[in-house]
Amino acid sequence: VGCPAAPRLTTKMKGRSLLCQCIRRSSTALSRQAAKRPSAQRYFQQQSSHFRHHYFASVTEPIQTGTINIQKEESHAPNLNVTSEAPTSANEERSLHSTIHYVLTRDVGRLSIVNIQKARSFLSITSSWNNEKGAVLCEQLLERLFEERYTGSNINVVIESDMYNICMNAWNKSNADGQKIVHQVESILHRMEQRYFDHQETPPDNISYNCLMNAYSKSDEDSADKVEAILEKMNSFAHDTNVFNSEAASRISPDETTYNSMMNYYASRKNDHISAQRAEDLLLQLSGLSQHDSGIKMDSTSFNIVLKAWSNSGGGIHGAKRAEELLRMMLKLRKEHANVQPTSLTFSTAINAYSKVAPEDSATAVRRAIELLNELEGLYIPDSENINTCYNAAANVIAKSGVPNSSELILDLMNRMKNMDAVPDGMMYTSCLEASVKSGDVDGIKRGKQMLEQMIDEPHFEPTSANFNILLNAILKSKSDRKLEEAEELVAQMQEIGGDARPDSASFNMIISALSRSNTPDAAEKAVDYLRSMLRLYKNDGYGKAKPDSFAFNCVINMLARSKHEWAYEVIQRTLSAMEAQERQGNASVLLDTITYNVVIGKLALSATITNAKKVMKLLATMEARAESGSTAVVPDIITYTNVLKLQGKVNPQRAASIASSYLTRAMSSDERIFIDRVGFYTLLHALSRSNKFEDAVTARNAWEWIEKSDRVDVVLTSEACNLVTIAYSKNKTEEAAAEVLSFLSDLIHRYCQGDKDTVLPTKVGFSAAFIPLCATNRTNDALSLLKIIKALNIVPDAGCYISMLSVLSGRKSTNGAVYAHKVFQQMKEDLEDVPTAAFNAAINACAWVSGSPVGERKALEIAFEIFQQARKENSYDSVTFGLIIKACMHLSKDDNARMKLIQPVFELCAKNGLVGSMVEREMRHLASRLIPGKLPQEWTKNAKDKK
Repeated sequence: VGCPAAPRLTTKMKGRSLLCQCIRRSSTALSRQAAKRPSAQRYFQQQSSHFRHHYFASVTEPIQTGTINIQKEESHAPNLNVTSEAPTSANEERSLHSTIHYVLTRDVGRLSIVNIQKARSFLSITSSWNNEKGAVLCEQLLERLFEERYTGSNINVVIESDMYNICMNAWNKSNADGQKIVHQVESILHRMEQRYFDHQETPPDNISYNCLMNAYSKSDEDSADKVEAILEKMNSFAHDTNVFNSEAASRISPDETTYNSMMNYYASRKNDHISAQRAEDLLLQLSGLSQHDSGIKMDSTSFNIVLKAWSNSGGGIHGAKRAEELLRMMLKLRKEHANVQPTSLTFSTAINAYSKVAPEDSATAVRRAIELLNELEGLYIPDSENINTCYNAAANVIAKSGVPNSSELILDLMNRMKNMDAVPDGMMYTSCLEASVKSGDVDGIKRGKQMLEQMIDEPHFEPTSANFNILLNAILKSKSDRKLEEAEELVAQMQEIGGDARPDSASFNMIISALSRSNTPDAAEKAVDYLRSMLRLYKNDGYGKAKPDSFAFNCVINMLARSKHEWAYEVIQRTLSAMEAQERQGNASVLLDTITYNVVIGKLALSATITNAKKVMKLLATMEARAESGSTAVVPDIITYTNVLKLQGKVNPQRAASIASSYLTRAMSSDERIFIDRVGFYTLLHALSRSNKFEDAVTARNAWEWIEKSDRVDVVLTSEACNLVTIAYSKNKTEEAAAEVLSFLSDLIHRYCQGDKDTVLPTKVGFSAAFIPLCATNRTNDALSLLKIIKALNIVPDAGCYISMLSVLSGRKSTNGAVYAHKVFQQMKEDLEDVPTAAFNAAINACAWVSGSPVGERKALEIAFEIFQQARKENSYDSVTFGLIIKACMHLSKDDNARMKLIQPVFELCAKNGLVGSMVEREMRHLASRLIPGKLPQEWTKNAKDKK
């Protein structure tokens, strides 16, 4: 995009100076691609009608403030000559803030001349604080002065363009988030333009638009079209005498800072060679303008910015060589152009570009860096006191290259520095240390330790944690068997030295991470100690470099979750509490998420205690509260509830069922798709199956049918899960439960028989559970009919199916329990080859519970003896069998003589077989029979499993 105010530059321009010849761009496809930016032209055309009438900027949002603190790369901000300093003491700060507060809250139109002067000076003071708070106050002061002038009609207030520029520059230096800086600067410039057309005062100037360009360079967003449009806009305004007077128009005209700001925007784009080429194109355009009486002069800063663009371009060796070519252009131009003088920054930027090459180009990069350094030593540069930066850049290239003998090469650089009356600084020692340990072998680490000791012994140099971290990282990545011990010794040395050498966040994270990968039994305990040291340094000692982050907390929490130590259950919960406290206190490096909570809940769920159950419920409540408040990072998921239910199911099954019911009800009724996996769904149904509430059984059925009808692929329905639905109904021995479970199974069987092979049926366990409410409500015939159906479905019933029915019949008084038990028993005899003793016992017990007419009781007693005789015949009896038949005689025979006649032969047979157990003894003593002595002979009880 060209500059309308300047003559067109062509390749046939006569009298082209050496300057233009030296920086002429090559006619490569890359250059042509970068030069063409039709999108910028479209951006300008879309707003042209808007500019013709009002010349407004594009942003109209109100001022917003925040606390994000993400520092972006420094760029070339316009010099506003602000020299005021921030308050130097707490008292001065309180006094300053109170005065500012007074100015901001004073009634409009009531500011005195003194307060107006204070407000004007406060603009400069707050803008120099270089933080977001200062930028916000600066902007508030500007708005207060504007309100005083135009709302309060206070003619003593004079609003000047520099005041807006100071505010924009304050935001550019605020270290706030890049996008926020852009938003605020755009908003201020928009107000400045709008107010000029409203009041014909304080027109924007080139500094104003330069500030906006500078703001764009601090954001990661692609704003190239906007930057190009600003240049077009400035040129258009500079020649629009219908709106601006000649003086205002001349002040809007682009200057060298404009072009430098544009180039700096492109230089701030990382790993983008097209942006680097565009920066060089702008340098060519600037050189053309400098040949005319435009008042624009190109200087060393312009070249340095383009050097930085190529260094950041990600172009590897090509980008580095292009940066070196620009440096050599400057060397050719410096004799004829006083403004174009290579500086130490020029050389260090060009040399540093070689630190970003591919590994295969490392040797070439080192050679070129050394050659540039050789050339520098033979030159005079205006800022030779900063020559250390050039040696440091060369050392950085060598350290990153990994070439052989890299540490020796850096030591040679250090000797060369001394010959140039320069003193190696911390960066040089750091590079040498990095080169020494690059290989990662024993010799390399040994050299690194020696270099670190040398750094410690240097009187004019104080090592920092960054130096130690280089060695620490190398030790932990080595293959040494003692690497963990050596790392711990190094961290202890850092703590002993103190000061800036104390372990920082990176140090603690490395050692904690290494411990998490080790198998030593005390690894978790050591990791917890390191985290405590980290918190103590940060909280108690105010050592900001040790600020704990999510990585450290999560690493320790995961170690504690795997630990077998009993104390880990308590410590993991305390660690999470410390993490929550850090987040509450504003530590932006600590971000809690669902996974962290799930790990802690999962660990606590492994120990089914009431204390852990309470802790888990508290954590779940915290997660649910955060989710309700709008958090997307902490939202309880199916894993959360699975772990909660596993614990509550052991401690408080009814609460577990309540939680499961609530979750499934919410999932079924929610418009959003709540994730449920196979394990989670099974756990939810399992919790409901342990409840004694009919409503929970209904919820289990509804959830099953909801999943059946949905198109969810995250849940695979299984027969085992279907069993849980019928088991839930089996806990309710009511007519309602019997009808519901029969309806549920009938529906499944009907669909299956109709050819729907995707229908999942329960196993024999699930059908057995369904028999319980049926038999409990005198629907044994329905249970037997269902039994026939499952046999037709090729589901072979086992003894458990029959025992389920017999157990229900044997546990309750009834008039026809014996008849039903006999039916079930006979069916069992037909279906099974071997009838277990438990089935005989259950059938006899069912007879013993019959109550009603004498005829019914006599019939029950006959059935009981029939089953007892079959048990004897099949040799499938035990002490309980004898106890139950005696119990049946006791309950069903009303005459003592009749009882004795029935019981005596049974008891004698029991004693002969050594099966007099506790149940037999109890029933016999109730009879007060002489048949049983005070102390039972051992021969009577030797085979009884239920003896006392």
